[in-house]
Formats: sequence, C-alpha cells, structure tokens
Amino acid sequence: MSGPIGLGAVRSPSKSRGFTIVELLTTIAMLAILAGLALPAMGGLLAKWHRDSTARTLIAHLQLARATAIKSTKKVVMCNSLDGMQCAPSGHSEWSTGWLIFQDNNLNNVLDPAEAVIASTGPTPGIASLASSNKVRRFVFLPNGLMSAGMSSLVIKPASGSSLKVVINRTGRFRLVSETT
Repeated sequence: MSGPIGLGAVRSPSKSRGFTIVELLTTIAMLAILAGLALPAMGGLLAKWHRDSTARTLIAHLQLARATAIKSTKKVVMCNSLDGMQCAPSGHSEWSTGWLIFQDNNLNNVLDPAEAVIASTGPTPGIASLASSNKVRRFVFLPNGLMSAGMSSLVIKPASGSSLKVVINRTGRFRLVSETT
C-alpha cells in the first residue's frame, strides 16, 4: 500500500530562471557603449550609400536618354527639374531637386505639352548638392548618340563625406572620379 498523499514526496528547490537586475543593467550598458562607437561609422556609410545611389540613378538616366535618342532617331533632352513635370527655370542649375527626360519632337529643347516625359526623378535624399561644373541645365542627346554640347560633369556632394564627380564626354559616355573633401 502506498502512504498518505503528500508525505514522503520531497520536492527539490527550483532553479532560478532569468537574469538578475545587475546582469541586465551591465548588458544594457555594454550595448550602449558599442552603439555609441558604431553610430559615427554608420553615418559615414549612409552618406556614401546616398552618394553612390544618386550616381547610379544619374548614370542610368543618362544611358536611358542616349539609348532612346539612338533608338528613336530623335533628339532626347535630360534637364534638371524642380517638380518632375517641367524643366527648371534658367537661373536654377542645381540637379539635386530632380531631373526629367523627354523626347524633343520640335527641337526647341523645352518640354512642350505634346511631348511625353520618358523618365523623371525627384529630390535626392542625403545629397547636399548635385551641380554641374559649368552650370549645365540640360544634356541634349542627338539621334546618333552624341551630345550636342561638349564634355561636362556633375559633382555629387553628400551631406558628409567625399564627393563623387560624374564626367560625361561628348560621345555620351561617362566616368566616375572620386573627390576627397
């Protein structure tokens, strides 16, 4: 026969599961110190990423404008824009506000209501300045793929870190030049 219920059954003391407040505070303090060391480096990486992303987008649109001019055998214009729907006024030479590409059917270098926008880009995040070295406000690609003007360049200046220059030659080809600040 078995004995009375509850008698003879010895329970072992339960083991503590979890962390003490001291262990938790020590871990949080170490994480805060590591985060403080890593954040400045992350800011530099983010600025470089914004700069490189802007350069890739700009180059892709330059290639698109050139290829469209060759394919359509018509003049194609890429101009800076404030709103993505029309070219910026003559006094505005900053490209960080955006740009647009259109096929110029009547050869006047101006986006008219009958001309469709091929592509457009809005403001570029994290970029302090995106300006042409010679105040160019538009790149005009002829049906043979050449630019109507000579060589030009756009300098991409991020909010912090080194600048990147996109050099566009008369044949519509480009190269990247890193600039230190």
